[in-house]
Amino acid sequence: MQAMLQSPVNLGQARKIVRRLANVVCLLALTTTSWAQTSNRSLPVLTHADQVRQLSPEQAAMGYPVHIRGVVTDDVPAPDFFVQDSSAGVYVEGAQPVHFTHHFGDLIEVEGITGPGKFAPVVIEQSSRALGRAPLPKSRTYSFDELADGQLDSQWVQVRGIVRAVSVDRTSWRETTLAMRIAAGGGLLSVRVPISDEQDFSSWIDSEVLLEGVCGSLFNAQRQLTAVLLYVPRLSFITVAAHARAVPLSSLLTFSPGPGMEHRVRVRGVVGYQQPGKALFLQAEGRGLRVLTEQETKLNVGDLVDAVGFPAMGESAPVLKDAAFYRLGSQAPVDAIRLDITVPWERYDGAVIETEATLLGRDVQADGVRFLLQQEPDHILFDATLSPVGSAMPLLSVPLNSQVRVTGICLVQSGGLWSVPQAFRMLLRTPHDLVVLHAPSWWNLRHTLWVLGGTVGVLLLVMAWIVVLGRRLREQMELIRQKIRSGGVLQERNRIARELHDNLEQELAGITMQLDLAVDCFQQAPRVAQQALETARNMSRHSMLDARRSVWDLRCHLLEEGDLVSALRQTVQPAASHDHVKVDVSVTGAPVRLPASIEMNLLRIGQEAVANAIRHGAARSVKAVLQYDENKVRLSVTDDGQGFRPQDTTPSGHFGLLDMRERAHSMGSVLQVESEPQRGTRVAVEIPVKEQVTR
Repeated sequence: MQAMLQSPVNLGQARKIVRRLANVVCLLALTTTSWAQTSNRSLPVLTHADQVRQLSPEQAAMGYPVHIRGVVTDDVPAPDFFVQDSSAGVYVEGAQPVHFTHHFGDLIEVEGITGPGKFAPVVIEQSSRALGRAPLPKSRTYSFDELADGQLDSQWVQVRGIVRAVSVDRTSWRETTLAMRIAAGGGLLSVRVPISDEQDFSSWIDSEVLLEGVCGSLFNAQRQLTAVLLYVPRLSFITVAAHARAVPLSSLLTFSPGPGMEHRVRVRGVVGYQQPGKALFLQAEGRGLRVLTEQETKLNVGDLVDAVGFPAMGESAPVLKDAAFYRLGSQAPVDAIRLDITVPWERYDGAVIETEATLLGRDVQADGVRFLLQQEPDHILFDATLSPVGSAMPLLSVPLNSQVRVTGICLVQSGGLWSVPQAFRMLLRTPHDLVVLHAPSWWNLRHTLWVLGGTVGVLLLVMAWIVVLGRRLREQMELIRQKIRSGGVLQERNRIARELHDNLEQELAGITMQLDLAVDCFQQAPRVAQQALETARNMSRHSMLDARRSVWDLRCHLLEEGDLVSALRQTVQPAASHDHVKVDVSVTGAPVRLPASIEMNLLRIGQEAVANAIRHGAARSVKAVLQYDENKVRLSVTDDGQGFRPQDTTPSGHFGLLDMRERAHSMGSVLQVESEPQRGTRVAVEIPVKEQVTR
């Protein structure tokens, strides 16, 4: 716009634009008026404000034509205004022209149609014409109860009351206004006054005032009245009277024969804690006072202030509402009061107190960190809150069940018919208000459970490892057994090889010598030749037995595939069937598995004993008994053969006894031989057993 005014060309262009806009506006107005007249041609024209107010919302929505004359009682919020004639006042929704042609106090003619409005019927402006100035309507003073039913909506009224709060409102309307709350006859109403210059109106608080203005209404979406709003057109329509008085804190809301506490009071105290824009806690006379205020002026703990507000009933003690405060200076903070549960709790409301407690829990919330504490020694539970969350971070590491000293603002909660104090909570000001006196022992239930769980886990791992090791150990032991068996077989084979090399070779050499002797003496000494042949034959038989025994020694797989009893039966039965001898193998006791070397030696002793009984003793019946006792195993072989004298040391035909004795000696035992000529023979060996594995 400033650029358009810099040259005549721009100015001419601006005028043309304005004229074109005016022509468009006039055309739209004529079109709207013509349409309204056509559509509402059958509806009567309303000429008084009370006729509009008597319409229902449905009737007002039909758009009755309106043509009334009255005085403008308020011209804000623009472009709407109030107009009142001799019958009543009504709200007019303005047509929002570029320049208003009506102002407060003007006598005007308004043409338009009716509308339902949001609470009461209104007039929708189509055109208006100022006729000059006119006096305001005369009115009387109304009580709050008369205003609170909504019937005086849009009417010029007078109200008397006490100022509870004042502030400057720059956002509600286009105009900057002074916002006030007025206590009038037991109720509160809001006031809006347009102002051109912002001033400090705080001195009006607690003043008695007389106001003139238009009664407005605040409502909800269901067209229901929620509050009363008084439109005061100018500051000149407010008359200010009395001011506040100072009282001691202890006299708040106490009985007095003088005037009541409808007016505000002034209380002086030291700041104990502040919640900016919400509350201020003052300390005086050994008590605390909760001051509710929207003032956001920052204060420090220890500041001396005057608080001016309206006494009201709190949960358990008086509070100040709608308060303002003024800083007078600073001094040392007031010492905290020691909490004594035996005295009435309400004396601590709003005061700075301290007590010792046990920390039971904590919970991080949106407005801060809440601590659950148990007061000692009375075991009373209470909450302590520190906000914001960031300032409480150092306290989140305090162990639960710690003994702590808590300092803060006490807020007492009352309940029941008689408003008896039932609980209290505390507001912590800084993290230093919670001091740890004694940390709990590390061995608490939680840590014990953790340690127990860890120990159980380790034991389970150890047991699993033991099972794995046991399996591996059994596998290794089996491999060792196989190696031992293989080594035993190899050792036995080496022994047999030595026997074949030593005994069998010597015997064959002896047989050859005897045969040579027989050939040499066959002609000259037949008897000597005959004796040499007999000796060679005996030696040949013995060599055959040694060879057979050596072959039997190679058949150790019988023990690997079965037990000692089955192996003994399988080795002696072939010899018995060949010589038509009855051999009986029996077992007493519970058979157990013996070490491989012992089972092999017992098998060889049994084989040799049975073979000797058949070959040398010419026995017809042989009985082998394996007796298993708890700590020993006994093998005995009895035959009914020819027998012999055990003290006979002649080696001929008795090489087997020597082998059996050697085997018994290797097992730590002694071979027992009982025999007499023609009475058979009994061979026995007894082996002590220390460790047995039952199959």
